[in-house]
Formats: sequence, C-alpha cells, structure tokens
Amino acid sequence: MSATALAEYLILQPDGQETILHDSRFSRPPIVTANGDAMRALRAYNWDPRRDTAILDRVKKALTVRAAAVDVKPKIRDEALRCIEAISLFERHENALGMRPMALSEPPRFESIDIEGVAVIYPDFLVSGGSQHVGAGILRVAKAPDPHGCKVDETRRRHGDHRTEMARYMVALLQLPLEAQDGQLGVPDRDLCFCGRRSFRRAH
Repeated sequence: MSATALAEYLILQPDGQETILHDSRFSRPPIVTANGDAMRALRAYNWDPRRDTAILDRVKKALTVRAAAVDVKPKIRDEALRCIEAISLFERHENALGMRPMALSEPPRFESIDIEGVAVIYPDFLVSGGSQHVGAGILRVAKAPDPHGCKVDETRRRHGDHRTEMARYMVALLQLPLEAQDGQLGVPDRDLCFCGRRSFRRAH
C-alpha cells in the first residue's frame, strides 16, 4: 500500500476504508504503479540538481507518440494522456508547489515499515537541510476532484479539509523511515517533510 493510500484509509469512513483495502490487495497491476510514466519522469527531474526540463520533454514526446499509435489499446492511450497531463500540470504549478529551490535527491531504499500488517511504500525524494537535517517528500499525482473546481462553497471546503488531513498523515508517515535510520542520513526534521499534490481532470 502506498503512503497516500494509507493516509486516505485513516480518514475515510468504513465503506471507503474497505475500498482502499480491496484496491490495494487485488488491483492488477498494483495500484502504486498508476501514472507510472509520469511519476518516473517527475522523480528523475527533481533528483537532478539542474532541474533539466529536457527530462520531462522526452517523456511527454514518447507518451504522445504512444497515444497516437494506430494500434494502441484505449486503456494504454488513456494512461499515456493522463501522464502527459500530470507532467504538464506539474510544470505549470512547480513554483506554487515550492519544490524548485529544495535540495532534493534520490532516497535510499528504505526497509519496508509494517503497520498492522500493511507494508507502506515510502518517499519519492530525500530533502537536505542545514546542520545535517534531513526530510523527505512525496509527490501525489491523482485523478480526483480539485477543491478549487467545486461550484458549491461547502463542497470546496469539504474537499479542501480532506486533502489537508491526508497531507498531515502523509507527512507523519514520511518521518517514520527517517527516524528508523538512526541518524545515518541526518537529523529528521518535520519542517523538511512535504506532500506535493496535483490532481488532473476526469475528462479522459
């Protein structure tokens, strides 16, 4: 189960929790591989100290070719288009996410942490801070309603509260592998832990 899914599980009602458990146990391919091309590109881009946009351009070009192929299956085409949109959304909102000035790098392969029988998948990024402090980050790319797109204030508030609560749980979860490494990477710092999130439309 991804840290995102576990955070959502913690704040949902029982019916929603059952859905999270079912999807994590039985989905094929595993749910953590959804939007895989976009996530691999965004990780590689943010691990690069130069933040070379050519990394993202190459992936978008390859995905565009894949989506335009005559013999491509609809499911593969839809996945390619979603990944293109996710990468484009990140590019448009990178400054708002505040990730560009961060000292990000590829995280080590942390040992899985088991929470009540659930193995949790961990950070996308390691965040370096001053005085040997270290944090971690996770980038969530999801097909979900954006509170800013809601027409009713109450719905907007509810969706916003849902996202905020999930982000708090995810930041807390990110601290667990840092604390388990006994200072080998640095002093865990909650202020250096973050959850960056972007939603794409349901149109595809």
